[in-house]
Amino acid sequence: MRTRSLILLVLLVTLSGCIVTYGGFPNATLESLPKDHEPKPLYYYIEPIITQADPISTKERERAKNESRVGSGVFTFLFPGFYASYPQIDPIGQPGYHEVARTLKDSRMFSDLNLIDPPNVPDTGVYCYVDFDLRERSPWLNEYLHAQVVAGLATVGILLPAVFLNAFPYYAGEGGTMVSYKLYRDGHLTKTYRYPITKKGAGWIVLLPFAWLNFFTNDLKDAVRATTLQFLIDAQRDGNL
Repeated sequence: MRTRSLILLVLLVTLSGCIVTYGGFPNATLESLPKDHEPKPLYYYIEPIITQADPISTKERERAKNESRVGSGVFTFLFPGFYASYPQIDPIGQPGYHEVARTLKDSRMFSDLNLIDPPNVPDTGVYCYVDFDLRERSPWLNEYLHAQVVAGLATVGILLPAVFLNAFPYYAGEGGTMVSYKLYRDGHLTKTYRYPITKKGAGWIVLLPFAWLNFFTNDLKDAVRATTLQFLIDAQRDGNL
């Protein structure tokens, strides 16, 4: 009996009472790419996805990037049921961040891909700077989740297990990410392409039996891949690639 209770506790803590899907992004695929494009070199840099609004100073941004790299993985491992509540968070392994470079390579539109750290924009050639801007969720959801934590602390921790195990339901129907692709040619900004990604989801311990639905919904990797492919299509159409 004790073993069964321990197994149940482990499942409740590690499984996600959370269903998430991403939408609102372009429906671009590899088959949509131009077939007559002449491959040329591309310089690029990809900013990691951070979980807060864009910090003002460079120092704050570097700290936020480092915190997000570690914090996102730890958060999604310890509290998977709250993944839907954060509009912009890259799960364990940073699949969204890595998908940009993977898609650029898979496109076969470039003879060479060179990673260049900003602000070292090359004087010659084409350079792409990719960034992920936060699209805020609704304020009421912030207050609702904050109230849960406050209630847990106010009851001397009695309600905290309920908070951590998603005993209280929530729904996030807006917010997400705006992916920006800034394209430079010979050191000068040519054009910025922006594509929104909307993150929707719900969290509740009652949703545990339906967690398998996440295998059939769009994830962050799918969304970023589609926006990157649409960027390549649009930039090539405009004569910028």
